[in-house]
Amino acid sequence: MNKCLFIATLMCSMAVNAQPTDEPVVMSYDGFFDRMEVVNEGNFQHAKVGFYLKTYENAENCVLKEGKIVTERERFPLTYDDNGQLFLPFDKQLDTHKAMVIATPQSGQCQLSMQIEAPGPFTRLTYAQAYTIEQEFEDLIGDLSGFFVGTLMPFLLPEHKGVQLHFADTLPAKVPDSWQCQGLQCKVPIEQQWQDNNKTLVEGTQIHRITPWIAH
Repeated sequence: MNKCLFIATLMCSMAVNAQPTDEPVVMSYDGFFDRMEVVNEGNFQHAKVGFYLKTYENAENCVLKEGKIVTERERFPLTYDDNGQLFLPFDKQLDTHKAMVIATPQSGQCQLSMQIEAPGPFTRLTYAQAYTIEQEFEDLIGDLSGFFVGTLMPFLLPEHKGVQLHFADTLPAKVPDSWQCQGLQCKVPIEQQWQDNNKTLVEGTQIHRITPWIAH
């Protein structure tokens, strides 16, 4: 198994019951709970796991018509946004009661996608913050991989090259030559000497979120 295949398996393994059909996307809550529990136990300042529904055909944002969380006895509304991101409560009782998450797209076929990320907005980002976020991404991927891979087979873990900055509206006026930008996303290599550098890396344009830059 190569590193790219491993990380795809790590992040998407709970989506096996969310296959594309004409019916609502039905997912077991325990998969969400397990990943949120890892994040909570890690006490990460920035790194999270984001849950998104994407169209099956071209991986675009899935617009939802409705959503709910159900157990045998109760039903709760599912919180989501216009981009198809799901916001689930971290609730041990829902996990114990084997809750199911049901999301109905407005049209088309959708499936679950998970993303390690640092949610924004960031209106100012320092070099030290970027360094810390990249380190948290590495730690979180290791934690999600579990003991077997993280400790006994670390060569399967993906190689981090830096972070990807997702800008909300515009790129910075000046972009360093070392950055690789396409559209509103820039891949930024992180350097060791940034660790204690509190100077500004980005300011004046809003960063919507930050994700890992994984070597392919």
